[in-house]
Amino acid sequence: LQAVLLSAVSGAVLYGYFQYEKRRAAAERERKEEEGSSYGRPLVGGPFSLVNHEGRPVTDIDFRGKYLLLYFGYTFCPDVCPEELEKMAKVVDSLGIPDFDGNSLAPIFISCDPKRDSVESIGEYIHEFHPKFIGLTGTHQQIKWVAKKYRLYYSSPPKAVDDDETDYLVDHSIFFYLISPNGEYLGHFGRTETAESVTEKILNIAQQEKLAKVQGKGRASQ
Repeated sequence: LQAVLLSAVSGAVLYGYFQYEKRRAAAERERKEEEGSSYGRPLVGGPFSLVNHEGRPVTDIDFRGKYLLLYFGYTFCPDVCPEELEKMAKVVDSLGIPDFDGNSLAPIFISCDPKRDSVESIGEYIHEFHPKFIGLTGTHQQIKWVAKKYRLYYSSPPKAVDDDETDYLVDHSIFFYLISPNGEYLGHFGRTETAESVTEKILNIAQQEKLAKVQGKGRASQ
């Protein structure tokens, strides 16, 4: 009988402990979710230090005050990159309207094939699509770091770091990233999006950002 009672008591204690841990874990998970959603956006993007298509070192700070529309690709890309850059060019032209200052958008192409994409070749490549395009590149490690910050998948074969090889393809995610004038991630657009839908979404996001800014100033003045 004593053994039965001890077993029952032990079972009750363990049950109580497991319930406590379950509630504690749920509360901790909820707290982290609230912290992670305090700005309502995932942690994508961040500072970078690269070289532009004119050979000048640039960082993300140089683009403050402008929306950034980023695309990762490479000049040897046979079809996808040209298609996406043509789409980006249409978006840039479509945003040159009274409701949106076209000069407040910086369309940026970041090479994920720094071995073959020289500063000169990137400059020639991007201007085949639009004169406002800005090309960025860097070392292999710099590009890997930026890609990680933007949660971009890209896989370059060993040939991409072998000085004697030049015939290879680079597999990478296909997205446009929209970054705010303050350097914050606002959204991304996949390959299935059309130039028209991307333009519409950028205008909507910019309008929401503008409204939030006005409301923030109003609250601060109260």
